[in-house]
Amino acid sequence: MKSTLLAISLLFCLSKTYSQINDEHLKIGEAAPRIVGIDQFNNTIDSDKILKNNKILLLFYRGNWCPYCKKHLTKLEENLQKFMDKGVRVIVVTPEKVEKVKETTKKWNASYSILHDVNNGIMKNYKVAFDVNEATVPKYFSFTVNKIREYNETENNVLPVPATYIINNDGKIGFVHYDPDYKKRADFNELLSLM
Repeated sequence: MKSTLLAISLLFCLSKTYSQINDEHLKIGEAAPRIVGIDQFNNTIDSDKILKNNKILLLFYRGNWCPYCKKHLTKLEENLQKFMDKGVRVIVVTPEKVEKVKETTKKWNASYSILHDVNNGIMKNYKVAFDVNEATVPKYFSFTVNKIREYNETENNVLPVPATYIINNDGKIGFVHYDPDYKKRADFNELLSLM
């Protein structure tokens, strides 16, 4: 019996070692923190103003160096008009510096708003930010650190869990996809069915 409990405890600890961040993110029904910033097209983005007429689809991405982000944001662009037709405004948030946001826009033909998250404020408010270290990124740590040093502002070793939120007109969160496994992303067909 003791050996079984020890084995279960060991498996639990090992599984925790491979997660990027804890599960203390915002939940459905909670008030969505306000989002304010300037996108790559020099448009002022203010979620309070947007929510007067539209819902918001909010996505967080790690950087254009991430192949999973590239695939997900390419699919987003392919589905963008469908979201717009349903009265949904898309906002994407990243720790990438402004020049890299513009590079991302060009590489992926992104026509949705991308915000450079100054001082990681939006990521922190939505509880998706985590410090990159060997405990939070046990696989590919050196690669990840090198990329964020190239793409993020100086001394910014923070990445977001690539979460997705739907914010309803009442300012409350109506949908959450939050998975510390950066390979797992929200499905746009499912999101469209919820609008």
